[in-house]
Amino acid sequence: MEKTACLIVDVQQALTDALPDQGDELTERLVKLITWCHNQMVPVLYVRHDGGEGDELEQGSDGWQIDRRLRPRAEEVIIEKSYCSAFLETDLESWCSEQGITQLIVAGMQTEFCIDATIQSAFERGYQVLVPQGCCATYDNEYLSAQQMEELFEQKIWQGRYAQLFSLESLLSQQVKK
Repeated sequence: MEKTACLIVDVQQALTDALPDQGDELTERLVKLITWCHNQMVPVLYVRHDGGEGDELEQGSDGWQIDRRLRPRAEEVIIEKSYCSAFLETDLESWCSEQGITQLIVAGMQTEFCIDATIQSAFERGYQVLVPQGCCATYDNEYLSAQQMEELFEQKIWQGRYAQLFSLESLLSQQVKK
């Protein structure tokens, strides 16, 4: 039997503000996911990146804060990280072990960096990884549009290798085993 937790990775003010719609579409989907997790008693953990001094994600800066639309609960865990993977030099793995977590729902920012590193790190540690489609976001770059990047990672890199993808709607209609 799988015990599930949800990781909301790097959905920080500076990153969502830089999305074309200031993160409205992403945060609306994430609020639905988080509400479902709360209703199903699935713990939600927020992962927050510290980019170091002078970075837009410098610890304590406005941009470093978790997006104000997500409103983590006081009792919810916030994992602080300095690397792309949410597991590297953090307490995430020990927390999951203490809680008996075997399955992770992963969503957030940036598809090709922190989301990918976290998904692959979770897979390598033996977690079953679920990714609700449309719940990860990134930006256009000189090689691919954000949409192309998200589709590439979802369909060609993660699906069936490191994770199982589901539509958010199908996930929201499911009950999880606690």
